[in-house]
Amino acid sequence: MKQIAVVANQRKYAEELRVNLLDYFEGLVRINTYTMEDLASIDFLEEDLVGVTYTILQDVKPKVKSTSALTAFNLMMTKNNVEKLKGLPGNTRALLVNLDQRSCLQMIANIYALGYRDIELIPYYGEGDYDRSIRLAITPDEERLVPSGIERVINVGHREIDMNCILDIADRLGVKDVLRSSDRFARKKDTLFGSSSVEKILGENEELSDQIGMLIQLMEQGILITDNMGRIYLFNEKAEALLRGRQELSKGLLAAEILPEIDLGDPDFFEEGRKELLISDGAQNLIVSIVPIRARKGMGGHIISVKNFEEVEEHQHGVRARLSQRSHTAKYDFSDIKGGSRAIAEAAAAARRMAGSDSSILITGESGTGKEVFAQSIHNASARRRYNFVAVNCAAIPENLLESEMFGYEEGSFTGARRGGKIGYFELAHKGTIFLDEIGEMPLRLQAKLLRAIEERKIIKIGSQKVIDVDVRIIAATNKDLYRMAREGVFREDLYYRLNVLPLSIPPLRERKGDIMLLICHFMELHRRRLIFSPEAQGILEAYEWRGNIRELRNVVEYLTNLEKREIGKEDLPSALLQSGGEPEVHTERRSAPGGGDGSAAAVEYGLLGRLLLRESNRLEIYLFVLEELEKAALCGRRTGRPGLAAYKRRGRPGLAAAAREQKRFFTEPEIRAALNRLNDCGFVRSGKGRGGSVITEKGMLLKEEIKKANW
Repeated sequence: MKQIAVVANQRKYAEELRVNLLDYFEGLVRINTYTMEDLASIDFLEEDLVGVTYTILQDVKPKVKSTSALTAFNLMMTKNNVEKLKGLPGNTRALLVNLDQRSCLQMIANIYALGYRDIELIPYYGEGDYDRSIRLAITPDEERLVPSGIERVINVGHREIDMNCILDIADRLGVKDVLRSSDRFARKKDTLFGSSSVEKILGENEELSDQIGMLIQLMEQGILITDNMGRIYLFNEKAEALLRGRQELSKGLLAAEILPEIDLGDPDFFEEGRKELLISDGAQNLIVSIVPIRARKGMGGHIISVKNFEEVEEHQHGVRARLSQRSHTAKYDFSDIKGGSRAIAEAAAAARRMAGSDSSILITGESGTGKEVFAQSIHNASARRRYNFVAVNCAAIPENLLESEMFGYEEGSFTGARRGGKIGYFELAHKGTIFLDEIGEMPLRLQAKLLRAIEERKIIKIGSQKVIDVDVRIIAATNKDLYRMAREGVFREDLYYRLNVLPLSIPPLRERKGDIMLLICHFMELHRRRLIFSPEAQGILEAYEWRGNIRELRNVVEYLTNLEKREIGKEDLPSALLQSGGEPEVHTERRSAPGGGDGSAAAVEYGLLGRLLLRESNRLEIYLFVLEELEKAALCGRRTGRPGLAAYKRRGRPGLAAAAREQKRFFTEPEIRAALNRLNDCGFVRSGKGRGGSVITEKGMLLKEEIKKANW
């Protein structure tokens, strides 16, 4: 036979609860009683189920075995109890006297739910002062706690365990079907005060209750369903997670104990049928929405939804992006900024520092220098990276449409307005970044509205009076001299200073010519082509002014990769480059290759790529190390007597990394891999697939000697 342990602070109260349970379970289970004093000498309660009052729930938990069930008793009033309150005049004030504050609040909610809202009940649990003008006290068998100054006491008698709690206990002990079919259950159900609430709707329909329980578990927001007395009947895991910092959720607990900011007992609380509150407890911001459940005879209960404010904001960010039918994401980061020159390195370093700030940035630079790549990289390195990056080209949108695109509009606000209105770029960028490219082209009239949006962090859609809060980071870009334009009155001076909080200048390609061949190699990789340039062609490429900057360079590489030629000479370059009038430096030096012969082919190829590598002075040491180690392996292989490259012994990355450690050279394996890949792309080594290792070429041996002679 299954056993129940009943635990209470006092022996008398524990025995009352035991008798209450015997009315239902006599002959079905064995019931034992304990006080908190008894538990001091007990390691664990051995019973199958432990029932307690809420006041001692947390204290009893450590004494309950993991194999036993734990439940808190929900108490309700009987018809005989509540009839003692009939006849009390309206606006009566009375003390509700019980063991503790929780018990007082539960009973007050019970009485109000039963329709006695004209009585003003003030909780009193034997401590502290009270309003001495109050002459009436109502108590459930706790007359000893009533203060001496009270003239009249109504003892409504002890409350009984409610039906849903009884059914829950029976279900846990496996006797639910037996209990439901018994006469005692039917008699007791009729004598207890029945509430036309969610507990009656669901408590008597197991299948419906289970289905609703499964449904709320699938919901993204936290859900609590209460009965008409504000006691929690159902809740999901999301609600548990969101409210964990307040108190542990359990069935039968008053919702007001978890969320004291809400007052479910106040009918004026639901004047509009639904109440929504923003609650902050320091750790998180919660949006709490309460919807009353209306039953035929009055209030049937409540549905409380709980959402994390930040999660809602992030969800709205995704919804806004989908509504705009465009992907507002930043695809570039700082690894996409190519170049080893000092000018570009300093610009990238400054941009990285700016990413940690939330101030406005003004990026200046010629057309094609990569201003948007910098803007996207800053966004992706900032705290706003999870939200939208909205790019607006102020020069590409007609002036008469720019305002509606920037700030949005309401339906019917002008002829041709889209049905349902439109979300503007600022609203789309909420919590994220808005990139205003070609800001110098923005009309003066719109500049004033932009300044107001930046200053106040608020916008108003066209055709609307509603103010919308927006939290965006501004990054603007221009290839014009905004300072001069502001002085001349063609750009608002106050807007210029508001945008130019953090200035960032991107150098033109002609000021970083050491990066030209590196960028060419990068674009060749994107097109999956490897081109070999003659010394004359390379000289022209490096001497050219590149007025279109990186954009023009990328187009030239794309043109060359479509020629279906591997070796590019001067005659293959676009005519614009040949007509530039530059005097390129042409390298015609030829060197003898190791092992005999003049090595002319290797020397020609070396003229282009060797000088490229020599410019990377910060990486020459690792190139020299790799080439020397591969040459050692080659010489070792030649001792076998086999001719040519077939005799070369291959070395893999792990072997090279081990050699670096032996020589106390602090090169990581990824750094060695990058050096091998670059040397392989340029033809100085040949790398096999997978674990095939690498071997030095004749041209690589020439490069090794040149590096050793270089002044680095």
